Amino acid sequence: MKIAFITSHINQSTQWNWFSDELLKRGVPHIHIIINETYPLLADDLKKMGVKVYYLRHKHFYHFFINFIQVCYILKKNKITLVHTELPYGNLVGLISAWFCRIRMRVSTCGNTTWAFDYNNTKQKIIDKITYRLSKKVIALTEEAKAFLKKHYSIPDSKLTIIHHSLKSDEYLFKDESRVEKLRKDLNIEPNTFIIGMVARFEYWKGHIFAIEAFRKLLKEYPNVRMLIFGSKGESFKSVIRYIQSFDLHDHILYKGFVSDNIALFRLFDIHVHIPIKAESETFGINIMEGMISGCAQILTLSGISCFTARDQENCLVVPYSNTEAVYQAMKRLIEDPELREKLGQKAKEDALKYFQYTDKVQMHLELYEQLRKELSE
Repeated sequence: MKIAFITSHINQSTQWNWFSDELLKRGVPHIHIIINETYPLLADDLKKMGVKVYYLRHKHFYHFFINFIQVCYILKKNKITLVHTELPYGNLVGLISAWFCRIRMRVSTCGNTTWAFDYNNTKQKIIDKITYRLSKKVIALTEEAKAFLKKHYSIPDSKLTIIHHSLKSDEYLFKDESRVEKLRKDLNIEPNTFIIGMVARFEYWKGHIFAIEAFRKLLKEYPNVRMLIFGSKGESFKSVIRYIQSFDLHDHILYKGFVSDNIALFRLFDIHVHIPIKAESETFGINIMEGMISGCAQILTLSGISCFTARDQENCLVVPYSNTEAVYQAMKRLIEDPELREKLGQKAKEDALKYFQYTDKVQMHLELYEQLRKELSE
């Protein structure tokens, strides 16, 4: 079995780095094809490990056809027997190319379950329908994602499986606090500043506005608290920034984009807030998992993986969807009760170590590939 992973819309990914690292340790041959508008950092990370990587540029519509030809050539050249795709162009170009090349073992991970419906995007709905039609196996990241796929795309149970994202736990359990302090200096944050962190791409369903409104209310009582927001600039970025500026909050709520040490980032937070507006809005929520293993007290709605992991007042504080007052009360409570922050963070870390071991994730993928091989050979 020789695998080609085909992805798109990606710049850097510890998940893919860890996946390839574990496959190399197990002697599983694989390549990675990345279809992006710009050259991704992931390509360099994988090349350093010794993985063969192909970067295909996609900027205009005609690139679909050019990249289809290139992917077919790459699959044939490398004698690929299994194609595993993720994200829009990875799915569309990768699966059509694999089908054209008569590669029967075709797997897709559903990385953005509800996106096409959230934005009523006809193009994405078409891509999704082609993806699920051509895939022999579809990986959902949570039970909620699986239920959504069954309801809206009529994918049979026999085709669906659930495999969570996971963590390389030893990377998060470092004892060198100088990494955290370096990050604090890089972000120009004064020592002993109480930090509320939010790591979320700017999409309306991530709930930024409710966190910001809650923080604005909190600031009247705790003027020295700061809120840091990290992540890419999605569709709601400009409107959220305008909202922050309209209340003169730009010195208290700071957008920081990305950092050089994202593993140390959650150790900088006193509280982590992640509050999508519906259960199925968040496909998974890697930042929830990262906050857990970092021992960070979290305020969460039940969305993505938190539907499975979150237990109110045991390993986090759970708040209702789109509820500014509840978020404010949760922030206030955690500021005033450091023992509760410690308790929630410690239990969350224990749960993360229990549920999200990376070797388990890789093993589940390999077992799925083998199951598919046997089904197709019968």
